Amino acid sequence: EALIRWHHPEIGVITPNDFIPLFEANGQISEIDKYVWREHARQIAEWREKYGITIPVSVNLSRVDALDPTLEQTLDALVEKFSLDYQYLHLEVTESAYTEDAEQLRRVIQQLRAKGYKIEMDDFGSGYSSLNMLSSIPIDVLKMDMAFIQNIEHDEKDVRLVELILDIAANLKVPVIAEGVETETQMQLLKKMGCELVQGYYFSRPLPASEFEKSIIKDCIDR
Repeated sequence: EALIRWHHPEIGVITPNDFIPLFEANGQISEIDKYVWREHARQIAEWREKYGITIPVSVNLSRVDALDPTLEQTLDALVEKFSLDYQYLHLEVTESAYTEDAEQLRRVIQQLRAKGYKIEMDDFGSGYSSLNMLSSIPIDVLKMDMAFIQNIEHDEKDVRLVELILDIAANLKVPVIAEGVETETQMQLLKKMGCELVQGYYFSRPLPASEFEKSIIKDCIDR
């Protein structure tokens, strides 16, 4: 998953929680997103040339982006420029984005999926319309909100909720990624419950592309 950090020359590293709301408020969030999309497409192509493998990368798609009439054209231009396959660009749409202009958003997502882009529902369970959205919005992956994972070692109710989400997704034939896994116990509990895909600090904190390349890609190739 592609993340963004602001390396300010005086303040130092500023986290997205601090600066993203500012760009959303001043209407510039789309410019940030487009920058991330360009960098992620370029990085996929660079790793393909260096190692002969293509690694899918997920990027955020805000509600503003999803309703932009030039969205498809912008993404297609990146695919063409870097000679990528649509399937390697995974587009994450937060669950909350589906609560407004749902019908238009549904049409946009259907068009993108028809071309081969992968659509992921991010932060599933953090809003109020999850089940309704699951039944009406076409998605390829469901990313379970980390709030469910944080207490599964200590709270039986959270365990039951995670099992319920996994069961619903299994019936809909949608794979689930559990976000925010930080401990061995959490990972083993999720594995026991049948969750096959996880992400979180248990494996690694966010890394710059160069460090990810050294610690993950080269290690996998060497094996």
